[in-house]
Amino acid sequence: MGREQERPGQAEEGSSGASRLLANADRILMLWEASVRKRVPAAATESHPILIDTLPALLQQIAEALSENHPRRDATEGNILAEAHGGERVRMTGFRLEDVVTEYQVLRGVLFSVLEEEMPLSPSERNRLHVSLDEAIGKACTAYVVVQEGLREQLFATLAHDLRSPLSAAKVSVSLILRKPSGDQVPRWAARIADNIDRADRLVQNLLDALRVHAGGRLSLVLEERDFVEVVREALENQRTEHGERFTLIAPEPVPGHFEPDSLRRAVENLVSNAVKYGASTRPITVSVKQSHERVFITVHNHGSVIPVEQQATLFRAFHRLPDAEEGTKRGWGLGLAQARGAAEAHGGSIGVDSLPEVGTTFVIDIPKDARPFQKRRPTD
Repeated sequence: MGREQERPGQAEEGSSGASRLLANADRILMLWEASVRKRVPAAATESHPILIDTLPALLQQIAEALSENHPRRDATEGNILAEAHGGERVRMTGFRLEDVVTEYQVLRGVLFSVLEEEMPLSPSERNRLHVSLDEAIGKACTAYVVVQEGLREQLFATLAHDLRSPLSAAKVSVSLILRKPSGDQVPRWAARIADNIDRADRLVQNLLDALRVHAGGRLSLVLEERDFVEVVREALENQRTEHGERFTLIAPEPVPGHFEPDSLRRAVENLVSNAVKYGASTRPITVSVKQSHERVFITVHNHGSVIPVEQQATLFRAFHRLPDAEEGTKRGWGLGLAQARGAAEAHGGSIGVDSLPEVGTTFVIDIPKDARPFQKRRPTD
């Protein structure tokens, strides 16, 4: 009696390599994940779902390619799994192009190790496995580069637009001064010029800081002895110029310390600006400064949109956007949050976020009052 005709799209159960792969798929993924976390620095802190990505589906496709009776000749034929994987590594992780190659090399090693534990693969199976992985590497890397180039082009367009706005406003004020150099409004126009130039400068500085952090570096600090509360108050004054009286400062006492005022001021401005962008427009934004155990806690709280837990892990990456960041005034590239993270870490601290529908969203900068000891221990970038 002849063997039952296999359904299209299903790996052949009688194929030795395919059946062993399907039986060991979970173990293969576990071994791969453990190895990738050790070999790829960007993978160390990734959540399991983000790191695994399209690999379970890829293993299914490889099993089909190993089946003699299946029409799929290699795992990438007829699908875009590898392209999706490469693109998602750009959009959702800090993986470099070489990291994508490494993770596929790790997968190759794990597959051959597991599938040949009991018996060797046939020459045909070995060839199909190699071809499948080679094709997947090529397509994933191509997609990585294409998506990265597209993001870079969009970034430049966004930056050009965002820079043009304050510069255009400054240009208008300059023309008013030139037209009426002795007018009563000259001081106000001059102040408007200074404010808009400061806005453009903050954007450029945020970009430079975000790029440095994105590349694995640490921000260089020039420490001063200052009052944290005073610097936070300065940051809020800058934001009031642009957004009006929306901010409440809670700071019961001065908090002196050794830190860099400029980077911390910009970090607070970026968090406040983010709260304005995503928070409820009818509710106040509360900023607080307190100290405990020789550490300083600066919090920025707003009501409004909640940040899902699954999106919080990638929130502080440069060029990372929330799904609704395409909406009108919410458009952005995550430069501000990346700068805030870089500033906190450069001081020997951290930044976190807590977001619940019932209480709103709170960002917390947690740093030592005195950053000097940390600076003495910091590695050379």
